[in-house]
Amino acid sequence: MLDLTHAEWRPNRYGGSEKKRTLLFNGKTYMVKFPEPPRSKKISVNYIGNQFSEHIGCQIFQLLQVPAQNTFLAKYREPVSGKEKIVVACEDFCQNGSRLLEFSKIGHHDTGSDKTYTTSIEDVYEIIDRFDFPVNKLAVKKHFWDMFVVDVLIGNIDRHLDNWGLLEDSAGRIKPAPVYDCGSSLSPLLSEERKAFLLKNENLMKIEEYNLCSVYRQHGKRIFYHEIFKTPPDDLHRSILEIVPRIKFAAPRIDALIDATEGMTDISKTYMKKSIAMRLNQILLPALKKAQERQARESVENRGFSR
Repeated sequence: MLDLTHAEWRPNRYGGSEKKRTLLFNGKTYMVKFPEPPRSKKISVNYIGNQFSEHIGCQIFQLLQVPAQNTFLAKYREPVSGKEKIVVACEDFCQNGSRLLEFSKIGHHDTGSDKTYTTSIEDVYEIIDRFDFPVNKLAVKKHFWDMFVVDVLIGNIDRHLDNWGLLEDSAGRIKPAPVYDCGSSLSPLLSEERKAFLLKNENLMKIEEYNLCSVYRQHGKRIFYHEIFKTPPDDLHRSILEIVPRIKFAAPRIDALIDATEGMTDISKTYMKKSIAMRLNQILLPALKKAQERQARESVENRGFSR
């Protein structure tokens, strides 16, 4: 694993809730995220394990051919305490004149509406439909639902309106930004002891890893992932048909990615693989089967209508 202790650091340019530093590496700028103690005393881990979640989450998106931020894990030794930490370096995709347009800020600066937008599916669609700049609105909606499907797989419970957006290049062309900020996926707040306990208790693990809520609401109610995939809206239906077969095909490679990740314990690797498999087998594959049956039914109906 690369050691960044004496790397070429730059004045920090990144905000947010985590400790970050700016790195120049191989001619590219990276945001380096450092593990921090949890803010709640109810959490039993000494440090939040979101550096692994960030890296593996983004790598899974890339395996599934959904553009995502490039990342790598590295070591860093604190100069005062001498403690060694594992950090995640995230390549800044806003280089060469590009800039990130966070989805929340697009909605906030909509001068044509006095509404305060929230993390609801209805508000996401309203913001997109009100875009008054040149962008493919259908592509943005598709990107949202493609992300949604993969977020189910990795158990992401925090894809809020600041955690995705659009990318504008130096020529003014706008498209969905690569996926970033996967740190709240893959159970970063669970201790090794808790993971070992849950691995021996299948029913409790299902409560922990299956009954997950999305950060979004629909019709005023918080969305449970396993519920919306039983009766998906049309745009989600189309993403299920496209993305879930990719997940099924890539499952062995996802397991291999996790097994090859340095710095993780065997318990964490086993837990991560089992939780992903649970959501694939119990949420995504049943949804794919229903979506394919619906597609076949609609195809028959359309052929009958055309006659």
